[in-house]
Amino acid sequence: MRKIILVFMIIAPIIIFGQFALAKGEWQISPHYGFWTLSPVKSLIENLTGEALENELQKLVEEYLPSDLDGDYSHIVDFDSSGRNLALELRFYPGGEDGSFSIGLAVEKSQLELILQGSTRYELADGNYVDASGNARLLLEPISYHLGFRWDIMPSWRLHPYIGFGAGVGSLNGVITYDGVAAEIYYAPAPPITIPYPDGQLDLTDLLEYLEYPSIPLIVLQLNLGFNLEITNNLYLLLDAGIWDGLIVRGGVCLRI
Repeated sequence: MRKIILVFMIIAPIIIFGQFALAKGEWQISPHYGFWTLSPVKSLIENLTGEALENELQKLVEEYLPSDLDGDYSHIVDFDSSGRNLALELRFYPGGEDGSFSIGLAVEKSQLELILQGSTRYELADGNYVDASGNARLLLEPISYHLGFRWDIMPSWRLHPYIGFGAGVGSLNGVITYDGVAAEIYYAPAPPITIPYPDGQLDLTDLLEYLEYPSIPLIVLQLNLGFNLEITNNLYLLLDAGIWDGLIVRGGVCLRI
């Protein structure tokens, strides 16, 4: 993982300086802050999670109930996501003050939180049932490095739009916390059976090693649209929104040097 990030950090400056070392352009430094979410794909994640819960419940049904019984599965899943992003970017405009194309290198620190609350039920016509429920929270705190390309539209205007795209690589580190996980099986005339699962916390890196997954970096794909507003000579405000392995909205201050 560290080798991949190191190679990325070496190659990106070589690309920038190798292409533009002799160009009479301008540099821009820009801190920015943003908010992140996966809300646009909320329903998709809830459906996939609901199907996974039903598959797990089906295993309990097959284990504890007679195989010739028919019933109906149902589930309720609530997914939420939030995050924030802080970055410092160095950008080069080879065309100078009125140049439209630029290339940037950024380091970003993010905190991304995913929360799942779900329950599923297998219910028979005679009132017997199997219930399962649980809550989980995944907190990711990656540091990532990004190479981005941007085109300013009408850069001579005081307020002008831009479009950009890029990619980044970072550390896939985080913590999974789970609580309130339990299953209840009721099949009369036997008393209900409750299967509790203890609360716990897992380090994402340790979990991937336990599951024998290879050590993989966090890959970030980026596509954004925004506006650049010139406040004074060489000082700008920017506001943009776009895709950042989810949806991100952010603002920043830019200083050209």
